[in-house]
Amino acid sequence: GVSEHGYGKQWYQRRVRGPFSCLTVLSILNMDYLIDKKRMAAVVTFAVVAVITVSVIIAVSVHKEEKSAVELIAADLKSENIRQNTIYFSAEPHPAGSARNLELANEIKLRWESYGFDEVLENDYEVLLSLPTEESYIKYGTNVYQPMNNEGSNVIPPYNAFAKNAKVSGSLVYVNYGRVEDFETLIDLGVNITGAIALCRYGKIFRGSKAQNAHEKGMVGMILYSDPSDSGSGMGKVHPDGQWLPDTGVQRGNVKSIKGDLSTHLYPSYAGGYHASGEELAAIAPKIPVIPIPFNDAKPLHQLIGKGSITTPVTWGEYNLGPSTEKVELKVKTNETLSLCRNVIGVIKGSVEPDRWIVIGVHRDAWIRGASDPGSGMSTVLEISRSLGEQVKAGWRPRRTIMFASWDAEEPGIMGSYEFVEDYMAQLTQKTVAYLNMDTAVSNPHRLNIKSTPNMIQLLYESARKTTSPKSGFDSLYDFANFAEIEHNKMKYSTQFPIQQIGSGSDYTAFLNELGVSCIDFGYKPSYKQTYPVYHTQYDTYDWMNKYGDPDFIYHRQIGEYAVRVMMSLANDRHLPMSIMDYATKVVELTDKLIRINADTFSDLEISTAGLYKLSQEFLQSAEVFHQVLNSTLPVDESLQQTREFNDRLMYIERQFIYNHGLPGRPSFRHLIFAPSSTNTYAGAAFSGIVDAINTKNSSSIKAQIGLVTSKLEAAIRSLDLGIGSL
Repeated sequence: GVSEHGYGKQWYQRRVRGPFSCLTVLSILNMDYLIDKKRMAAVVTFAVVAVITVSVIIAVSVHKEEKSAVELIAADLKSENIRQNTIYFSAEPHPAGSARNLELANEIKLRWESYGFDEVLENDYEVLLSLPTEESYIKYGTNVYQPMNNEGSNVIPPYNAFAKNAKVSGSLVYVNYGRVEDFETLIDLGVNITGAIALCRYGKIFRGSKAQNAHEKGMVGMILYSDPSDSGSGMGKVHPDGQWLPDTGVQRGNVKSIKGDLSTHLYPSYAGGYHASGEELAAIAPKIPVIPIPFNDAKPLHQLIGKGSITTPVTWGEYNLGPSTEKVELKVKTNETLSLCRNVIGVIKGSVEPDRWIVIGVHRDAWIRGASDPGSGMSTVLEISRSLGEQVKAGWRPRRTIMFASWDAEEPGIMGSYEFVEDYMAQLTQKTVAYLNMDTAVSNPHRLNIKSTPNMIQLLYESARKTTSPKSGFDSLYDFANFAEIEHNKMKYSTQFPIQQIGSGSDYTAFLNELGVSCIDFGYKPSYKQTYPVYHTQYDTYDWMNKYGDPDFIYHRQIGEYAVRVMMSLANDRHLPMSIMDYATKVVELTDKLIRINADTFSDLEISTAGLYKLSQEFLQSAEVFHQVLNSTLPVDESLQQTREFNDRLMYIERQFIYNHGLPGRPSFRHLIFAPSSTNTYAGAAFSGIVDAINTKNSSSIKAQIGLVTSKLEAAIRSLDLGIGSL
């Protein structure tokens, strides 16, 4: 059998039988009780002390055994294995819906079976994909641009998935990055953008948010391109002589703001089930046609705009704003088709709490070859699973279940993980402790790029202190990451590297926003502010990674070790390594900021925020009391049931902020504290429902959203009341 600590029968008997033998002796001596009470009292005292002492020794021994398992798994991670994974998985294009993508799913399934996993499942759905055609174009004068496939017969042509199928015409206006503030600047400068087509550079915010912002300002279409000053020749030498994007490079990507399968919004997309179409689908799909082009083809469009009389803001580059006197015609035509979406799920069952799950996942599909996105994450997670499997074969098991996931169809809109969450919502809500994500784990490995919910920040710092540094001269990853921040920000010192608030740019989105499961996203990022230059282009290949991204694959290995240490703490620690104190402290900080920044609006509309402020403070006070009790409890005094009661409060605190009906107009975003911004779904945000209501200046809407948040704060406070019993 397997002990409650995850080790074999012999280990258990060797370490546990001892103290119970003491109790056996005690029961025999009890027969002499009437003969010598004093002697018996002494023996009882001795035996009790012995039991407690040996129990403590057991606890220490268990900790050492578990620690050694962590160290064995971490030490067994090999950079060369990750390199070979990357070569194999990025050898051919494998977008969602392709035969190659399904071949890779089968390869992962076979590997996890060979690693000794308890279960390996194929998890299939039928989702709506948006695929390019040769009918899309841009026309102006006698010039015609078509996004032709000149990058190989099996390479998907440049397009923006789920852009509206339409033909429009209008003057051209340069809108910089297409942010809300960019459109406000244009309006303030007197540029007429109504009915115009936007010429917009990639970067800063989600491309779908750019299109949504343009539509809301009355524009009828959008043309996207990658500007050399962000990711091309303005930064350095371009491919093949350097790492930067040449003027012929085109970034693909979807532009839909609703995540998951559009045709089965809010419910799982079973094959043969109901899928929305026509007007029902159009009601939730993007509203304007969007097309991506290389900078080579954007240059004549900038020239077309002409000088005009309006001064271009200095930070927007040396471009003219428009509108152009000559009109541009834009047509987008895609084919929407139902396609197989296959997740692969691998399970290592826990020995003590098999009904508590730590899920670690990465998507498999790529726009083209995707050596960085998602190859760096996928290759690293596969190496983690191999090393973990070696320990399972040797007889080790985690305390809690560890579940690996290879998600499908992330690139066209985070579909595989969303459908899985919608399908297994009840089980995942009840059982999932945390979700750990890897996507673009390594691009340019200059700085750590960690995103997390607030309750796992200390776990991340502690794990970084135990993780080896990818560079010599540093005692740990923690020291290296801090030094990288000092260099980047040109500071004299840095206390701790930043851990960012999590948004909605990858497969953690459904876990956090649909379920209220705490999440971490692991990765490195470039030292510059934009994403890595070959993102979603034909140049994201093993060759680029081997030359510029991570030639020795040491950063892949280190981010893998980091994830292992976090995962193993969540899987093995008696008390979950989560801090409600940190969570409540962040809520207080965000509440203070919300009230301070919007003080004039609240005053003008006579809206009181006293209740919101008071409850945020009470939440913090309740968290302090809870952790005082938690930290004062010794292992020998605590039953498994009591441990579960503590841990349930730790893992369910995130669930308290889930509102079943979701945010107004965004029902799949149900987290009232950390749902992403409505104007940039990539970015982490706070109190999005309240902020969106403030932007409308509607007093009733603002009060309603504040009321929802205060009710959830009340629920969070009640959940920490130790007098209620198990949740």
